[in-house]
Amino acid sequence: MQNFLKKNENIITFIFFSSLFLVGLLIYPDFGLGLDEDNSRVNGFTSLKYFFEIFFPEYIYKINNIILVGDIYNYNEQGNGVVFDLPLAFLELILDFEDIRQVYLLRHFSNFFMFFVSVFIFYKIVNNRYDSYIIGLLGAFFLVMSPRIFAESFNNTKDIFLMSLFIVNIFLGIKFLDNPSIKTAIIFSVVSALAVDVRIIVIFFPLLVCLIHLINILRMNNFKKGKLIPLFTILIFLPIFIILFWPYLWANPVTNFIEVFEKLSNFSHPIYNFYFGEYISAKSLPWHYPVVWILITTPIFYTILFLIGFWFILFRLIKRLLKIEVNDSYTDLWRGKKELNDIIFLFTFLIPMIMVIILNSSMYDGWRHLYFIYPSFLMISLHGFYLIKNILYTKKNLLINLLAFTLILPTFYWMVSNHPFQNNYFNFLIGKNFNKKFEMDYWGISNKVALEYIANDTLVYKVNVYNLNTSDLMLSKNIINKKNREKINIIYNIENADYIVNSYRDWNGFKKPQEYIMPSGFKLLYEIKVDDIPINSIYKRK
Repeated sequence: MQNFLKKNENIITFIFFSSLFLVGLLIYPDFGLGLDEDNSRVNGFTSLKYFFEIFFPEYIYKINNIILVGDIYNYNEQGNGVVFDLPLAFLELILDFEDIRQVYLLRHFSNFFMFFVSVFIFYKIVNNRYDSYIIGLLGAFFLVMSPRIFAESFNNTKDIFLMSLFIVNIFLGIKFLDNPSIKTAIIFSVVSALAVDVRIIVIFFPLLVCLIHLINILRMNNFKKGKLIPLFTILIFLPIFIILFWPYLWANPVTNFIEVFEKLSNFSHPIYNFYFGEYISAKSLPWHYPVVWILITTPIFYTILFLIGFWFILFRLIKRLLKIEVNDSYTDLWRGKKELNDIIFLFTFLIPMIMVIILNSSMYDGWRHLYFIYPSFLMISLHGFYLIKNILYTKKNLLINLLAFTLILPTFYWMVSNHPFQNNYFNFLIGKNFNKKFEMDYWGISNKVALEYIANDTLVYKVNVYNLNTSDLMLSKNIINKKNREKINIIYNIENADYIVNSYRDWNGFKKPQEYIMPSGFKLLYEIKVDDIPINSIYKRK
């Protein structure tokens, strides 16, 4: 069997990735719209209009024919870069869609495609670290078989897109450290700038890579000034590319960059998180908020492996640091490129987590703002798996590999059974009745299916639908087909409603999910459930 796997590496790898791409191609229309997707679209067109005002003012009318957006410096969402949104706005302008549904389907497929590419790059990182394509495929499988990550790889064009880009960034950072040159420095600077322009917090990574490169120089006995040239290349080109790829920074780079950075900890919107059964302001979260969310929304198998890998890498690093104090030498900080990679994964997980806690950064809707650290979490998990395999099962590599893939099957079954609502995944640590403890469908993704159900239920041409929570039914309506869309009239007065939709989200912090009751004069028509908990309920007037 092992000989078969070795001889057919390319075929097996091709089957895995072609299957993943085919699945994504088949199911990307199934997912609803996230609450921020209209803001992201406006964000892209705002920057595109600004670009046209500078270079092609005669074509601004083309943007106005699609969407009306204001001035870039009066737009309040500039904390988010436009690396994804600006190209998609330009594509929308070029393709000239007739139906708004096509616009959002393009965005969903584009986001998945970037995720698909990042899964392959993640496979390459793992393969290079462990010299095993089987472990590489296992790592790729871990990433795909992460229910919330997979579901949001279609409609979360901010956090998952950043995660995908950050995987590429880590890959190129490792390549640079392996072979520091002007070429690798420029390529790394480009991707680092793109990642920073999605979320400014990831500025720490190119700085970390520069620090490691400097330590590598100090470790060399034959120090050469030429080794500093790649370092200076990054320090010079990184800020240039950050400004170049972010139109908001063009007029006043330093001031606007600082302004965006300050928004990390000074969130202005009054959003409340439902956390351990109570509403807590996004501005004053407990330090353990992201830690708990990671623990309850990640498959337990990955977390167990992570704890093993995390302890080993951290313990090894501490021992090496203590030796530096004794010997006053950097030469033993890491032994070889593989140990250095482990340190990179450790720091790319820990540093953002510590930054968020220290800065008391506003977070909402779970831990999605930190999704970009999840690949490093999985790399540490894979190290835990590698340790177990080598220490306990050195003569049974095939058996332990098969066991690892087998242990993922329950998650795979759950994802298939709950499609397309994998964004509501919780592991067993949360216990039963997760609706009484944490946010469920906080973006209203399930509203798409709810509206489609209403359109198929009604026999009349037009029905009035009222939203009982704070998600956006008007936005959700854009992703259903035109025939069904014409049947739905979203209203804001419950007295005139024929149907009511409730996805149990209240970011104002007034009503807990379990406190919603059936409106008077209506009957329960249908419920969308995950693990036997309703995440969306549809009521029909009696």
